[in-house]
Amino acid sequence: MAKKQKSITLFPKAIALTIAGSDPSGGAGLQADLKVFQQLGVYGMSVVTLITVQNTQGVKRLEILEPQLVLDQLEAILTDIPPAMIKIGALGSAANVQAIADRISSLDVPVVVDPVMISKHGHSLIDDEAVELYRSKLLRHAYLVTPNRFEAEKLTGISLDSQDNVAKAIHDMHQMGARYVLLKLGDEDGKSMHVFGDGNANVGHVVQRLKTHNTHGTGCALSAAITARLSRGEKIQDSVNRSIEDVWQAIHAGQPLGKGHHPIEFRLIGAT
Repeated sequence: MAKKQKSITLFPKAIALTIAGSDPSGGAGLQADLKVFQQLGVYGMSVVTLITVQNTQGVKRLEILEPQLVLDQLEAILTDIPPAMIKIGALGSAANVQAIADRISSLDVPVVVDPVMISKHGHSLIDDEAVELYRSKLLRHAYLVTPNRFEAEKLTGISLDSQDNVAKAIHDMHQMGARYVLLKLGDEDGKSMHVFGDGNANVGHVVQRLKTHNTHGTGCALSAAITARLSRGEKIQDSVNRSIEDVWQAIHAGQPLGKGHHPIEFRLIGAT
């Protein structure tokens, strides 16, 4: 008997835009974001910022689009299908960070910033000038910022080697302008640790650390799932908690596609 497919509930007013790089293998970047949006019943759109030549084994080439081309794509969308939420992923250059920060400053649309700085395979996707612009320009417009450990250390200059330093880094990112912070700390004593800060208190969210290679696109999928849920009108804490569980399930059920870091099982995003 054929397995029954999950029915996707559509949310007509839920429209999300991702501003991100392209991953031709489909596991990360804007391709991952659009898959997650679709699974959560959200209409997805994309602005391409950079093109990678990559697969599950690594990034072989990177071409960053000029800021004006990125802005022209964005303007085409904004003047026709205004999004309810915007997710910002890899921007690739200081010029693109500056251009996007300037444009979204006049928008009344909540923005989730996933400050992508390095690929899963260790390939640098941004330089120090761009990092400084994240600090001084982009994060002030972030409804939520979702850095991993490496990205948070780059943004704050703080080594996340203690609970006090984790709290200080989250505080500093609030000071940069982010309303909410979701810090992805990764492996902590065999558990996968996330810390969510709302400016008043920090709350940890722990899930079992899985021993698997099904990790390609996890960061993209998490921030995309939160973006999608927020566009559906869910509250921020609920969106974060449910999205963490979504991605955990998708990692757990991932299939061995490719010869490197396998992509997660996107079809399970939003299954519960």
